[in-house]
Parts: sequence; C-alpha cells; structure tokens
Amino acid sequence: MGVLKSWKYDYANKCDCSDDDNCGCAFPQNMKRNFSSQLDWKISAAYEYNHARVGEMALNFTAPAVLADGKTTLEFNFFNYIADSYALLYFYLADFSATCPAEIIALNRSYQHFYNRNVKLIAVSVDSLDAHMAWRRMPFSEGGIGQVQFPLVSDINKTAALEYGVLRPDGKAQRATFIVDKDYVIRYQAVYDNKVERNVEEVLRVTDKLVEYDEAKCRGLQCLMQ
Repeated sequence: MGVLKSWKYDYANKCDCSDDDNCGCAFPQNMKRNFSSQLDWKISAAYEYNHARVGEMALNFTAPAVLADGKTTLEFNFFNYIADSYALLYFYLADFSATCPAEIIALNRSYQHFYNRNVKLIAVSVDSLDAHMAWRRMPFSEGGIGQVQFPLVSDINKTAALEYGVLRPDGKAQRATFIVDKDYVIRYQAVYDNKVERNVEEVLRVTDKLVEYDEAKCRGLQCLMQ
C-alpha cells in the first residue's frame, strides 16, 4: 500500500489544463504528480504477455477508493464489491484532466441504465485518494465531476493498471474499459487512444448482448450468439 499524503485543494487558484498529457497544474503549491516511472514501464513490459484478457478470469485487486456516498476506504476489494453482478471496470488517465471529466459525467448520467442491467461501475486511475476526493467536490462546470454514483479507485501503486495491461510509459493508465461477468470472467475489453472519448451507448449495447446471451444460456435455450 502506498503512502497517502493529505492536502487541501486550492479551488481559487486552480488553473485550466487544456491537454490530458499536461494535466496536474490543478494541484496547489505547484505540487507535482510524478506519474512517470521508468521502472513502472519496465514492469509493464513484462506484463505484455501476462495480463488479463477476454475469456480469462479477471484479476482481483485491493486499493484505496472513494465510495459513492463520499466515504473512503483503504481496502476496496474489486471481487467483493461486484459480488453477484456484472462489472464495468473503467480505467482513465487522470483527475483534473481535459477529457476525463466529460467521460465520467457521461457514465454517471447512465448509471441507472447500468444498475437496471445489474452492472456495477468502478472507475480507476493512478491518482491519490485525496485527488479523487477533491475532484468529486468540484462541480463539472469547474472541471470536476461532482458526487458520482460509483467508486473512484486510487490505483496509486499501479497494480491494477499493470495487471490489466493498461499502464502507459508516462505512468498513467490508458483509457480502457473491461466488462466482467458474474463468474469474474472478462467478456469485453477496449483500449483507446488518449484523445478518443468513449461512447457509453456502445458499452451498453455490448452489455445487453452479453446479458442476453448469458440469460438464454441459463434458461437452456439456443444461444443467440456463438
């Protein structure tokens, strides 16, 4: 478990980041975020042929997180949280970035659609727990995300990003989406360029197909997809 540093967010002096790869200016007292680590990338390269893939068991992890009710925990466990549900594991680059807030807000607006499909949402970045809390306190109009209805996981040790094969050379997680079923099997994954926004409707379409297939199979009917 990494060391978590507490700090108070400087709302008044927050600057405007125009690019995901140059974010971090929003931190007070010119605090640097130090995403990049050559060692991380060397470790990541070792995972190139040894990380979670479609059709294989998802990898469990335990990490700090801010929960939907605003409370925090240092022991958020992925498998325990999803229990008997599908899961949408949603990696993003960084808090206080240019595009990530719009993506998270779009996901939050569709929360009920996922809930109705028995899908639990989990968003993950390598930001600290304090950064997650500050980002949730800010409204979308100021570059924040507000009180989203799903956990924000602090993959501060980059364990999840490594094990899912999405750690970038600069130390951030790529934009990556995984759908995990009730048996903890990865059924869908997509990794995007950092300038391409994800489409929630497409994720819902894939989810519907997977749930439809699984429900038909459970009823002993002919499968709709092979």
